Amino acid sequence: MNSAGKSKKLQLKDISLFQDLSTEERNAIGKCLKEATFKKGEILFSEGMACERVFIVQSGRVKIFRLSSSGKEQILEVFGPGDTCACNPGVAYWSCSSSAQALTDCCVWTLSRFNYVQMVKSNSRMAHTLNRIFAERLCKFSSLIEMVSVDDPRKRLIKFILEMASHQECQCPEENCVCLTMTQDEIAQRLGITRVTVARHLQQLKNLKFISSHDRQITILDKKGLEKALL
Repeated sequence: MNSAGKSKKLQLKDISLFQDLSTEERNAIGKCLKEATFKKGEILFSEGMACERVFIVQSGRVKIFRLSSSGKEQILEVFGPGDTCACNPGVAYWSCSSSAQALTDCCVWTLSRFNYVQMVKSNSRMAHTLNRIFAERLCKFSSLIEMVSVDDPRKRLIKFILEMASHQECQCPEENCVCLTMTQDEIAQRLGITRVTVARHLQQLKNLKFISSHDRQITILDKKGLEKALL
């Protein structure tokens, strides 16, 4: 059985886009959803394609990315359970501005663009929730632009760690813990540097006692030290 099959699937009430809706409204939406599974590495949609449906991740991880004219990949976001690619509902026709690829075996719900547009137009609570999701996404993109605009690769990595620490709700008992859902390759693709560079600077930060790390878990030991390193 693949990892998507092993993971516990979410209920509609667990999806932020639908949390403010009544049970009756969620049941109506549930009738319009279709389930799809993707193997690791499969493409869910590609940049420039007509957006015929939106997806909601039930289990697994999906990366949203763009390719430069030279073919270099830039990861924009990594979606986990409960996240959605929901985009502009203002028009019935829309083109994808990025691509999506399964980072692991995953299971998603898909909702046709027609049904999605109609639901948002007819339900003000869903529209308000969508506005909040868009605002949060805009903040993330602004932070990403700020990170990749920094010339120093180590400073990019430090900004990434501090950004993750400030927005992540980690369940670990350790204080100042950052549980990364991204591999070093994925971090490199997000920051526009190489995996070797990520590994080297992580080790340097550990040597300086700014952080410790184990199994994709980083603990910030000296936050002030990290912040001073950005100056």
